[in-house]
Parts: sequence; structure tokens; C-alpha cells
Amino acid sequence: MAQNELSTLKRGLLVLELVKKKEGITLAGVMKELHLSKSTAFRFLTTLEEMKYIYKIQTQYFFNRKMFSEETGERSNKDRASLHSIYQVAQSLQMSTYLGKVDGTDLVMTQVIHSPFLNSADEEIGNRSKLHQSALGKVILAHLDERSLASILSKMSLERATKNTFQDSQLFRYHLKSIQEDSYAFDDEERIVGIRCVAVPVFRNKKVVAALAVAAPAEQINRSNIKQIATKLKWGSKAVTKEIETIESIH
Repeated sequence: MAQNELSTLKRGLLVLELVKKKEGITLAGVMKELHLSKSTAFRFLTTLEEMKYIYKIQTQYFFNRKMFSEETGERSNKDRASLHSIYQVAQSLQMSTYLGKVDGTDLVMTQVIHSPFLNSADEEIGNRSKLHQSALGKVILAHLDERSLASILSKMSLERATKNTFQDSQLFRYHLKSIQEDSYAFDDEERIVGIRCVAVPVFRNKKVVAALAVAAPAEQINRSNIKQIATKLKWGSKAVTKEIETIESIH
């Protein structure tokens, strides 16, 4: 192998190692870290992406761990559930960020991120609560088809978590319709006193599959900033869907 080919291979491996280390890096970041020109960095990243060693979400590149069989077998369900786009939401809003899904009449946490928004709070993954007690659960219920919603509601008992939790089934139905119209849900200390939450649905193939939310002390989330928070969460929801589709498409 010619010397220039060895040099190219070495630089390509350095780019791959950098993407793996950073867990999300832009073209500009690669240029700066490895002192590469824009065209050279772009060529390496594009080649690695085409070979499925890395994948791109918006402007950031991520290491595709599933390409390496020795790592694939060892990865836990928690790792496989980890989505990079959720970190971007958390860092943008500077609030604890959650991803949850339905299991029976419960909401189950699948990803949780707290300040400084760099690592997943794995000890909270798998935590359960009743669907009607939080914005996450309510926004999923509000976007289910009528048959699925009726089936779940028939099995639910509206247990109170705080004095603000919904207990009137008829009023709760009207509340869900309002959430569907707004495309976001607001939890006004309904599960934990002193904590408010805003959530939006996450769709896959036009069906709601999860919910994305942020939570913070009541004074940080109020009527004046809810819509702004919901707008950023909706962007995040689309990014989550795109990331799921991207990951599925390369395997």
C-alpha cells in the first residue's frame, strides 16, 4: 500500500475515532479538532456515512455502534433506547427532559436527562406512573385513535397523585380533546407538587408511539412561556422521529 494511502487511512480512522468519542459532532467540529480543510473533512465524513460507520442527524454526526458486532451483543436495552436528539432538546431548554411510552394504563420512562444534560439518568429508566397523572401520559392518550383510547380508558382508575390530578372521567375526556387541538399537554403540578411539565406527542408512521416532555419547578414553566416551550418540543419530537427512522434505515 502506497504511503499516501496509509496516510489517508490513518486520517479516516482518526475521524471515526473522533466521532465515536464526541457522541455528536459537526463538520466544523471535525475540521477544528483534526485541523482538516472543509473539503477533506466532508469527504471523510461522507465516506464513513456511506459505509454506515457513522450516521448524521441534522448537522451532527454520530458513531454507529451497531456496525460492530462485539459491541452490539453487549449493549443493554437502555443503551439501545438512547436517542441523541433528546440531548439537544434538553440543552436547548435547559430543563429535565423525558421520553415515555404507554404500557397498559401506565406511562413508562424510556429516557431521562437532567442537568448538566450530558448523561442519561439510567436509574430512572423504567419508572412508572399512571397515564392521567402527567403531561406525557395525557398527550399520548389525546392522540390515540378512538378505539385504542376507549380501550385504555375503560381500564383506568383516575387515582389521585396530588390535589390537582384529574378525577372526573367526563372532564378528563374534554381535557384530552383540548390537548389534541393544541398538540401539546400541560401538567400543572398534577403528579408532583411544585413541578410543572409540558409534553408533545412523538409520531411514527402517523401514529403516536411516545411522548417527549420537559419538567421544571413551577416558577420556570408558566402560562406566558408554555407555547414557546411546546414549539421547541415539537421540533424535538420531529428530530426524535427522524433519528428513529435513520437508525432503522441503516440496519
